[in-house]
Amino acid sequence: MTDPVRLAQELVRIPSLPGAEGDLADHLLRTLAPLGEVERGPLGSVVGRISRGEGPTVMLEGHLDTVPGGDEDAWTRGLFTGEIAEGRLWGRGAADMKGAIAAQIAGAASTAKEIQGTLLLVYVPYEEIVEGVALGRVLDQVGKPDLVVLGEPTDLRLGIGHRGRAVVRLEVRGRAAHAAMPHLGDNAIVRMIETLPFTFDTLFPDDPLLGEETATLVGIGTPSSGPVVPESCWALIDRRIGRSETPESVLAAYEGLEAEARLERVELTAYTGERFGAECFFPAWWMNPEHPWVIRAWEGLGSPPMRTWRFSTDGVESCARRGIPTVGYGPGDETLAHQADENVLLADLEKAANAYRRLLRSLLVPGAKEPTSAPTAAREERRGRGRRRR
Repeated sequence: MTDPVRLAQELVRIPSLPGAEGDLADHLLRTLAPLGEVERGPLGSVVGRISRGEGPTVMLEGHLDTVPGGDEDAWTRGLFTGEIAEGRLWGRGAADMKGAIAAQIAGAASTAKEIQGTLLLVYVPYEEIVEGVALGRVLDQVGKPDLVVLGEPTDLRLGIGHRGRAVVRLEVRGRAAHAAMPHLGDNAIVRMIETLPFTFDTLFPDDPLLGEETATLVGIGTPSSGPVVPESCWALIDRRIGRSETPESVLAAYEGLEAEARLERVELTAYTGERFGAECFFPAWWMNPEHPWVIRAWEGLGSPPMRTWRFSTDGVESCARRGIPTVGYGPGDETLAHQADENVLLADLEKAANAYRRLLRSLLVPGAKEPTSAPTAAREERRGRGRRRR
């Protein structure tokens, strides 16, 4: 049986920044090969398949990439050493989300010979930059599964949705001049500083199920260099949006400013050399706790509390854009994601692997129970604890 702790440690020891996930993909291709079919899919995704007879199609999904480590001096343990100490696995990606990938594979390995139906194991690149884009390419290739289970950290709860994300690019224009004679120019940085406070004055709507919308400045810059009064300045605003938002409604919040507003568009290159672009608008989604597939997942995982994430996931593609039933389950505390000293409890890796084993047996082994209604406990978790965790 695959040891989820050992596998998670191996994965953490392989750096996999966005666009440089090739070594990790190679490792997972070798790891999955004994379980069934596996191939390198669109944009360098890893796509494994275990298929036998008639039955549902279930996709376990995660992302290969991690954010950068940041200031190494802020880490008390090595970034990529995969150190095990104090009952935890430490390192970038331990919680977000190599621990979950290891748990998913361990659960799949223990059930591979029993499966009736199709299990897809899909691990995509570039999720940290453009969530859902690589998954969309994979779905175009493999078709529509009955259920997608995201491995993002949920602290062993059942994720049923989250706010969406939009990145707004603001640009202001000034007039260039020599920095020694600033009075001859019109400094675009100063104009931006004067404009930015008004971008946060807007009262954003409150999604009753996903929480309030937020906006924060995540980047600012100018193309100028040297002793020049900059003639232009840009700023990036990260908006977390509710289910009612559209690209048009997001941009409408910035009308009337002395700045041009548009959705950020990125042009990226996968580690395979494939080039692709994406507009940074990723819609919100939420699954009704009484949806039959949510109930089946909830029961199969051992009836964990339900919750919504604070961040965004590949569910923007599977659920929000394509309407595929989607939930999430993984070890790890989401507040440790993107932080120094990221870590995950070893006990939670074991618990997650066992939960995935139970889930796959309940969904893909003949004789699995077919529930017809959501238990009261599920509804109470959605109303109570799940909402408080936003």
